[in-house]
Formats: sequence, C-alpha cells, structure tokens
Amino acid sequence: MKPKLLASVLLLMSVISSCTKEPVIDNPDKRGGGIYKPGLKIAVVSDIHYMDPSLLKNNANTGAAFQAYLDADPKLIEFSDPIFRTVMAQLKSEKPDILLVPGDLTKDGERICHKTMVQLLKQLSDAHMKVFVVPGNHDVNNPEARTYNGDNATPTPSISASEFSNMYGAFGYDNAIARDPHSLSYVAQALPNLWILGIDDCEYEDNQDIAIVAGRIKPETKTWAIHWIQEAKRRHITIFGLMHHNLIEHYAGQTQLDPGYVTDDWENVSDAFMQAGLSVIFTGHYHANDITKRVTGNNTLYDIETGSLVTAPIPYRILTLKDNGFDIDTRHVTSIGVKLPGGLDFPTYSNLFLLKLTQP
Repeated sequence: MKPKLLASVLLLMSVISSCTKEPVIDNPDKRGGGIYKPGLKIAVVSDIHYMDPSLLKNNANTGAAFQAYLDADPKLIEFSDPIFRTVMAQLKSEKPDILLVPGDLTKDGERICHKTMVQLLKQLSDAHMKVFVVPGNHDVNNPEARTYNGDNATPTPSISASEFSNMYGAFGYDNAIARDPHSLSYVAQALPNLWILGIDDCEYEDNQDIAIVAGRIKPETKTWAIHWIQEAKRRHITIFGLMHHNLIEHYAGQTQLDPGYVTDDWENVSDAFMQAGLSVIFTGHYHANDITKRVTGNNTLYDIETGSLVTAPIPYRILTLKDNGFDIDTRHVTSIGVKLPGGLDFPTYSNLFLLKLTQP
C-alpha cells in the first residue's frame, strides 16, 4: 500500500476511475488477426490479496497482532474471501473468454491461501474462462506469511518460485509456448492469434526479513521477452503483456514520490518493448485504477492498471474487443453478503477504511 503522504493521490485516482468509462484503445494489430470476434471479452482482476479464513483463529480479526498488521498496511483483508467469491459470481454471469490476474493473488504468500486460490480459479476455468496469472511481490518466498490466533501471530509456510508455477500450472505455465529459465515469465496462447506475455518482475529471491515491494526485470528476462514480442510480430500475432508492477509512470514523478511501484529502469524497458512490438500491458500493484501511455517516436505503449479487490472502490475490468480495438469498463463490488461493523453498507465501509490512509 501507499504511505499516508501519498494516500490522497491513490484516493483521487480511485474516485476518478470509479465514475468514468475507460477510453477506447487502438487495436494493437491493425490487421485484426482474427482475435476480434464480436463480443470477445477479457476480464482483469488484480491484487486479490486473498486470505484464507483459517488464518484467523479465536477472534484474531480483533486481536492485537492482526490489528497491528492492518495499521501498518490497511487493506480489507478480513473480507477478501467474500469479496473474491462475489467477483467470481459476477464473472460467471459476465462470461468473459479470458481472465487476467496481474499478481498479488494472496495476502502474504501463505501456502494455504495459494491452495484455496487455485481451487477458486479452477472454478472459473471450469466455467470456460481461460485464466492467466503472474506472481506479485506478496506471493512467493514471503517471510511475512502469518497465522493469527487471538492476539498473536506466528509464521506459516509460504511457497517457492517452483511451487508457484506448479500450483498455478493450469493458468499459464503448463501449456506455455515458452518459459523464461530466469524467472516465472512465460508466453501462452490465449487464442489462435493472441498471446499472453506473462512477465515476472518480482524480487522474491532477495527476500529476507520482509518482502521486497519493488520490481525489476532481469536483463536475461528482458532479452527473452523482447525475442518473443518480436516473434509475435513476425507471425502477425497480437501479444498482450501481463505484469505486477507498472511498466510506465501513471503520474509525473511517481518513481520519485512513491518508489517501488513502477518497475526499475522503466523508461528503457518500455521503449525496448515498444520497439519490439508491444502495445498493451496489464498491470496492478498500486491499488489504483488508471490507464496511461508512453509515446516514443512512432511507437505507443498503453499501461492498463487495475485496482485492488481489497482497496476501495473495489474495481475490476471488463474489456470488450471490437474491430477497431477494445472498450474498457470498470465494474465495482458493492455488496458482499457479510454483516459489516456498524451495520454499514459495503461501499461506505470500504471508503471509510480507505480514508484511514489519509489520517496523520
């Protein structure tokens, strides 16, 4: 989450995105390529931060340890299970063809959270959605994984990088066209003329006492990704990027004002990807809903950032692809079927929870 100093930026971006329709994005493949069949839908759900309810024992939701966690990183973690199940029901009704998840699937990488998340995503896959995921900074080798019991917190197992790709094999890894040997990055075929480039830019190998928030694309991974972007272009295949951290600044000076949310060396990396042929990437991490673009010469790259399911206004995306590109609409979770403190409705409660960020 964000420092309180910059919470107003997050709040403003969330409010703006919650009340406007997203713009039409130019078709990154002017030939059409056959992927733009009428009504094709792509959903984007980011930063789920799913916490299995079993991690809260003996009224731990009101205990000192869990409250200290929320004070340091205010997120609607306690309600992540009903929130995501609500989104699942809405997606089953919406029936997107593809679901993209740009990382932070779990609270802090707890093994039990991953196990449940895999089961939940399988339900969506069984409902005929093609699901693709990448890890976020919370998901792998996380030393902050905890179980809460009353007023206390104790370490609980997280998972390794190899375990991540094994557990989420059905969601990008098992049937990948190519896997990067240096990261959890992959290229997978979503449709005959559409590839998903899942980029792992997290720094979990270097985690020690805490999980590293920042992201970077390894030089070897950058070279690997450029090759496959170029290969997609050579084959006249549209390719969409999927990554946890932003690839482009979403406001001027973001990397200086709020470091750790845009991937390192973003200007050079984004220019290299653009030159190779990438036009669209889906990101998360910043818990804000926004779209930005970078133009260098004749190249344009859109970074479509989706907010978090545990931060107001609880958004997710639905993209409808058309002949000339796609429209992007933002949906919001407005009810989760759970009794909330003070008898508040869910939008009111979640907005008040977010406002805690602005308090001194």
